[in-house]
Amino acid sequence: MLYELHDLKKQFGERTVLDIDSLSFAGRKIYALIGPNGAGKTTLLNHLAFLDQPTSGILKFSNRVVTSDQRRLLQLRRRAVLVDQTPILFSGSVWKNVEFGLKVRGVAKKERTIKVATALERVGMSRFAETDVHGLSGGEVKRVALARALVVEPEVLLCDEPTANVDQENQEVILKILEHANSIQNRSVIFSTHYLSQSRRL
Repeated sequence: MLYELHDLKKQFGERTVLDIDSLSFAGRKIYALIGPNGAGKTTLLNHLAFLDQPTSGILKFSNRVVTSDQRRLLQLRRRAVLVDQTPILFSGSVWKNVEFGLKVRGVAKKERTIKVATALERVGMSRFAETDVHGLSGGEVKRVALARALVVEPEVLLCDEPTANVDQENQEVILKILEHANSIQNRSVIFSTHYLSQSRRL
C-alpha cells in the first residue's frame, strides 16, 4: 500500500481539522478528494506531501511509519510532490522555474536540458520557455507548476484544486496532464476538487 493512515488527527488549538479512523491509497492510481471548503482536503494533502505532521496517529508510506526525522522527511519529499492551488513561481523565465528542482538534485546540465524540454512539451508550454513568469495567465502558471513537479519524476503527484480559477481550455489541458502522468508515466495522483465530473472522469 502506498499510504496508510490510522487514527490520524490534526488539531490547530482547540479546532480539529482532520480526524481519520482509517484511510489507504494504493499506488499507481488516481484518487480525488471531494468536500466543501474547510473539510480538510488541503491539510490532508500537506500530510501526504510530508510538509505537515499529525497531532496524533500514524501515517505510513510504502509500509513504513513516517516519523519526524528530518533527513527521512527530506527523502520522502522528493518522492511525493505537491502542487498548491495557487502556485508560487520563482522570478525569471518559465525554463528556469522548471529546471530548478533538477539543479537542486545535482542533475547534469545536458540531462536537465532534455528533461525540461520534455516537461514543457508535455504541459503545452514549450513556446513559453523563455517567457518571464510574471506575464503568464493563471492557467499557464498552473501548467508550469505541474511541469516543475513532474520534471523531477516523483512517485506521487499531489494537486490541490488543480483546475480551480482557470478557463475551460486550461482545465482540459490540466486534466490530460494528470491522466498522462498516471497512465503513461505510472505516477500515483491524488488531487482535491469541487467538480464531481472531473473525479468521475479521472
